[in-house]
Amino acid sequence: MQKLFKLFVFALLSAITTYAHTITDMRGKQIEIPEKLERVATISDGFIEGVMTHLGVIDKVNAIGSWSMKRDYKYTFESIDGKTYTARGWHTMKYLHPWLDNLPCFNSPQGNIINYETLAKANPQIVILRVGDCTVSGGSYFRGGDPKALEKTIAMIESLGIPLVVLYSPTYYGKAELSTMQEEIRVIGDIFKQREKALKLYDYLHSTELLVRNRTKNIQDKDKPNVLYFGLNSVARKQGGSGMASGITTPESHIIENITNAKNAFRGKGNNIILSGEQVYAIDPDIILLPTQNGYHPASELLSAPYYQNLQELKAIKNKRVYALPWSPMNCSRRVEYPLDILIIAKASYPHLFEDIKVHTFALKFYQDVYHVDENTAKILRSEQLLDWTIDNDF
Repeated sequence: MQKLFKLFVFALLSAITTYAHTITDMRGKQIEIPEKLERVATISDGFIEGVMTHLGVIDKVNAIGSWSMKRDYKYTFESIDGKTYTARGWHTMKYLHPWLDNLPCFNSPQGNIINYETLAKANPQIVILRVGDCTVSGGSYFRGGDPKALEKTIAMIESLGIPLVVLYSPTYYGKAELSTMQEEIRVIGDIFKQREKALKLYDYLHSTELLVRNRTKNIQDKDKPNVLYFGLNSVARKQGGSGMASGITTPESHIIENITNAKNAFRGKGNNIILSGEQVYAIDPDIILLPTQNGYHPASELLSAPYYQNLQELKAIKNKRVYALPWSPMNCSRRVEYPLDILIIAKASYPHLFEDIKVHTFALKFYQDVYHVDENTAKILRSEQLLDWTIDNDF
């Protein structure tokens, strides 16, 4: 504590700052924002950085709290015929802003221990914390976070004398809807005096949800496919299971049932519920969605990996209705790219209703609109999210 006190004094003396305006974070707490804001520390797995990229202020980040934007990810599996499949991808923020990799990261590589000394040495003018991401699950209802640990984290940061802005991601709440992202984006916009532009970003992201809702609103219960959100996590296999499912109380289920108007095939509650092969057969879903979970998982893994040969009689596998969602490392809560997930889920569920929309072309426009990049960069981002399969399948 003595070392932290010295760091606090250092930060206090080295940053004599005038404050230009006051914002209200998602705790309802008023935070004074420095007049010349040039040094921002983020505790986020990419959502805050994505919004800041849209607002044109990403260059103000001087320290990060997530290793997801520093790692070079590689994932490999071998099929039953002996062929090796390898996927490599970067976080979209790392590709767009490679200099993020050179910034101090004040978290452990495992992503669960904040180094307050490193944070203090970075001397940020404010810290923006997103609760519910993998980095700080905090009181997250769905991710098993510890409210007391969150309180301690907030208290430790504030003890350094650094203004702290707190955001609550959708996974923080005991409800599954995604609408709280509007408030998150509003707060970030207020920090940088760009509320109107920020809220227009939310409207743009939300428009995909409205599009899907409108096209699927008249689907009758008898016509709804059973959709299994199934993480092919190696941890599940080590524990004797086949994968991990998301129950009806999760944001994932909200997208399936309340936005896409399909049916979550797994009717249990909670997230990351390990299912045995027998349980998966009992469900026998029409469609299987493969999210990022302890690695990227293409459809070909479920179709051809030797450790999934026991599932080959599933309806979804026999009909080849298995779809990989965008590569999103450390995806405990939705990020700016979440409309891509929604559209893939909708098109997988009701291909006839979305025949006129190609995900591979939608993604290019999306990246250009959200991140203000050219078409070539958008194509690379599509590849970084491992969505080239949408081109190969004209999906």
